[in-house]
Amino acid sequence: MMPGRIRKFFWYLEVVPRLGMWNVLYVLYFRVLKKSGLLKLKFKIQRTGVKGPVFSKCSTVPRFPADWEEELLKQADQVLAGRIPYYSHHWMEQSTPPNWFLNPFNGKECMEIRAHWTQISDFDPELGDIKNVWEASRFSWLGILARAFSVSGNLVYLNTLNQWLKDWLDKNPVNQGPNWKCGQETSYRVFALLNAANILDQAEVPSEQLVRTIQQHLGRIYSNIRYAFAQRNNHATSEAAALYVGGNWLLKVVAADQRRSSMYARKGRKALEGLIVDLSYVDGAFAQHSVVYHRLFLDTLSTVVFWTRKLVLKEFTPEFYAHAQKAWNWLNALSDESGLCPNLGPNDGTLLQSNHSCDYRDFRPSLQVASVLLHGIPVLANGPYNEALYWYGIKNYPEEKELVPKASQVFKSGYVIMNGGASWAFLRFPYYKFRPTHNDAMHFDLWADGRNLLFDCGSYSYNPDPGSKVPDLKSVHSHNTLSFDHKEQMPRLGRFLLGKWLKPLTVGEISASSETSGSWEGSYRDASGNIHHRKVSWSNRQWEILDRFSGKAENVEIGFNFADCKYALDGEVGTLTLPWGRISATRGSKLDVRSQLDSQYYLQYRESKRLVISVKNNSELKCNINIK
Repeated sequence: MMPGRIRKFFWYLEVVPRLGMWNVLYVLYFRVLKKSGLLKLKFKIQRTGVKGPVFSKCSTVPRFPADWEEELLKQADQVLAGRIPYYSHHWMEQSTPPNWFLNPFNGKECMEIRAHWTQISDFDPELGDIKNVWEASRFSWLGILARAFSVSGNLVYLNTLNQWLKDWLDKNPVNQGPNWKCGQETSYRVFALLNAANILDQAEVPSEQLVRTIQQHLGRIYSNIRYAFAQRNNHATSEAAALYVGGNWLLKVVAADQRRSSMYARKGRKALEGLIVDLSYVDGAFAQHSVVYHRLFLDTLSTVVFWTRKLVLKEFTPEFYAHAQKAWNWLNALSDESGLCPNLGPNDGTLLQSNHSCDYRDFRPSLQVASVLLHGIPVLANGPYNEALYWYGIKNYPEEKELVPKASQVFKSGYVIMNGGASWAFLRFPYYKFRPTHNDAMHFDLWADGRNLLFDCGSYSYNPDPGSKVPDLKSVHSHNTLSFDHKEQMPRLGRFLLGKWLKPLTVGEISASSETSGSWEGSYRDASGNIHHRKVSWSNRQWEILDRFSGKAENVEIGFNFADCKYALDGEVGTLTLPWGRISATRGSKLDVRSQLDSQYYLQYRESKRLVISVKNNSELKCNINIK
């Protein structure tokens, strides 16, 4: 047998062409420049050189709904008390102004605050996840305080946001410290600052401080955007959008340095029109196999379309809008009536469209905004998710909503939606134009009555603290699918990279006997020659999963994750009885319920359970799921 390191080397060689040879070479080139110190010479440390507040007093908005105001001011008052939302969920204790270099999850502080960003390590075992430091500098608090002042007229909100912005600018000179390390993080601040300017009615006549800050941020993004392109993910779309929006905004509000602003705007537009094609599947799915990153992609497109119209710019090509509409269609198809989506793929707490007080896992604000901007009509009736539309000044849209009923369909990018009327399911089959990060081939997600009954365990953290008791939730053993001999479906080569990408053997179409009943089946072969064939049949609240498996492996385990609850397991009969229904397996199979952890929010986990059904390979297993 080939030694492990040699085998892994050949796996890398196999994956490199699929990542793009020039992209891989550029990343290596970038690392050489960074290591040599040459990159440091390109990015000069500098301060804004401008005094005065970023934002000034403005008039309050009229007729703001009382229930929206109540929730908004609750959040704003938490910010005044020094509590900041991390990952759009955790309200963490901070100082006022915040310590911009603190990891509040472990109390550690980045000590490299005066170092050039190119000299700061990617992963510091003492500090922990660098994202925990970056979060406060994404300025999620800025939108909350801007909205609160605009609604209430209370100067404490405006004074606080200006005080915090001044403190950030004083302590984070351009290109110095950890908060300048990532171009995408820089783009998030551009979006946050321009969003606040729009809310505070200062987008047309901004302060000199705001103009200078945006200019410096765009300079940082532009000078290193080739690295973002090499990632082939949302880094590229975010940074291109920031250049496009920020560059065009500068062209409208300041007469000086128009050549540079025009260069940013042109670069951003050209990149966006290419990226929306290159990083999308033909059915609307995004390059990153994740509902959260897909939402970020859609929010980015919504932001771009909004500013295109606000600044009265030339519209994008019809192809751009066609791809954007497909991106909306894909996310809408995966959304439950509750506003939740399957916990598919990486889930890192990112929420670009945050002009509302809804929960982070509620996808309705993003869907509603994009529906109106891209389709010209809201997909949902009135609700708290409409606040995002309010701050975009979109108040005169058709009252009649165009209902989009959930329909059974196959997305060739690797997803199946199965509509049972009173229940529905989602299945992930292995098709990878872009890099997979989770071992989730043939994962089955079940929903009914606004609840995710059988679910994906999520991500938890990209860089968990040493000694964390949370297992690798990207593993096949955290998904509702099958493993051969307890092995992963694809070997892990790195933190964000898998080898031996699976390919489907068969991908069926939906065989529907009615709008709420039908069947689908598909299969794949893994690198060891094992074959998994899964067929799902459904009618209303009855589901049947037939798994056939063969190959050299000896044993097979099939798992289903469910919420921690009282249950009854009858191993003799092969049934698991739950508060919401029953799962029955073929007689003779071995059933076991094990403790499991799952993560619905970044850096948060909860206790859950996993039904594990064990059988011998080269056989089949039928599971019937009956929902009450």
